[in-house]
Amino acid sequence: MRGRIKDLISEAKRRRVFRTTGIYLVGVWAISQGVVELAPLFGVPQWIIRGLVIGSICLTPLVVILSWMFDIGRKGITRDRQDVERAAREDELAIMETQVAPNSTRSFIAVEWSDTEATHRIVFTDDFLIGRANDCRVRFYDPLVSRKHVRVFLADGLWNMQDMGSRNGTMVDGNRIESIELGLGSRGEVRVNESGPSLIVEVISPDDEAVATELASASTAGDAHIRNTPTKGPDPYRAVTMNSSVKGE
Repeated sequence: MRGRIKDLISEAKRRRVFRTTGIYLVGVWAISQGVVELAPLFGVPQWIIRGLVIGSICLTPLVVILSWMFDIGRKGITRDRQDVERAAREDELAIMETQVAPNSTRSFIAVEWSDTEATHRIVFTDDFLIGRANDCRVRFYDPLVSRKHVRVFLADGLWNMQDMGSRNGTMVDGNRIESIELGLGSRGEVRVNESGPSLIVEVISPDDEAVATELASASTAGDAHIRNTPTKGPDPYRAVTMNSSVKGE
């Protein structure tokens, strides 16, 4: 609180509020003294003199406000320089076109896999792990898969896939990766075991109506449980290469 009062007083000094108000009050006092001396000569009633003095004093708050807003000096009455600059910046911002940053809208990521029964798909909205541990949202029942094999997470609006130092590595569209960024619309095949089941991973826009329907359905809730059994597997030829930036080989 003291800091705010100190800043207010400092700003008032910069705007010369105290000086202008003081000059005004001294002027009112001097004029009132002259009126008191001269008024009887012209037969001016005392109540008029009293009203002029009281009215002048009541105008003091208005003088304070005007001295805050305007700079009164040799150049006349002008707007405060900082106020003018601030107004110019606000006008410039008002006419600027709105800039939409790429990937500013939070996207979703879908994981699809197939087994002997059917093709399954889950849409994730938050970070998750792929591996063999109980806390992995995409869980493999395969001893060749590390307990925490892959981390999938959002960073600066982009989905990232990072190998967590797994023993057998992570393959994306046949390429071994350490870390990879997945752009909006990316779709590709992910393997955490060359001989085991594969995943189709896809980054989806939240504007997709089909995704909104999936998120609203109970079938997308829960975790993915992928067992190492003979599979018919997702067709790798229908997987479009991910639009991504590989950070490690």
